[in-house]
Amino acid sequence: MAVLQKRNPFKIGDRVVFAPDEHVVGWAWPTFDRVRLKPGDIGVVTRIEKGEYLYLDDDRGGFHWECFQPDRESNSKPEPY
Repeated sequence: MAVLQKRNPFKIGDRVVFAPDEHVVGWAWPTFDRVRLKPGDIGVVTRIEKGEYLYLDDDRGGFHWECFQPDRESNSKPEPY
């Protein structure tokens, strides 16, 4: 039986918050400076690679979409998955 995969709900122009879980933070902490993105950072999605990896303004990021949440302060509402 195939495992159902969630679909990336974000699109270019959505405003998101980088909110990785504890596992990602522990695994990727050394990467945060290189990709210029830290937990809690807010930005606009400007690029999506392979349908899953989000980049924010100024080409920051490259993390899987599950590490992001919609910015509650914006009008951006991702489609349900």
